[in-house]
Amino acid sequence: MSPCNSQVSTMSALILLLFVTPILATRPPATMLPGQQKGNCTYAVEIETTCAPSAATADHVGVRFGDSEGNHVVAKNLKHPEPIWNPRMGRENKDKQWNNYQPFDKCAIDRFEVEGPCMQRGICYLYLKRVGADEWRPGWAKVLHKKSDGVVSPVSDTFYFRMFLPSNVWFGFDYCDENPPHPPMN
Repeated sequence: MSPCNSQVSTMSALILLLFVTPILATRPPATMLPGQQKGNCTYAVEIETTCAPSAATADHVGVRFGDSEGNHVVAKNLKHPEPIWNPRMGRENKDKQWNNYQPFDKCAIDRFEVEGPCMQRGICYLYLKRVGADEWRPGWAKVLHKKSDGVVSPVSDTFYFRMFLPSNVWFGFDYCDENPPHPPMN
């Protein structure tokens, strides 16, 4: 190949890159969930506290979860739960009792709303962190995607703990290296 042809080939390649690269850069990644856009999403994290003696806690509890693409959400102190199930709460005076509700009660299931980046794949890891002096024994935790119409749909498997958590450390499960990774659920 002559030096002149080499320069023409190099110049052609550069021109092609100048026109093709902006087109490719504007397309969303192929791994985005259908209808999903970059930005923040709202998630509902459901956590069950077991019925074991001393299972409840008044400690601060945090959650950390993410997908295999490196997207993650961290909530250091879960607040303002929506009680899903609590056998101690009777049907009488329900509204009054829910106003004074404390999360992580024995035999209860609590739902917390957290915001963070939209996941590109199903959530494959989840860690919990308890900060305080109590013991706490969660049963399981799972993450749901909360859509703008309020409908929630699971985006993770259920992570089973069923043991007392150590204090002041992130403790949980990472299944991101499993083959195949958990698919997103809509």
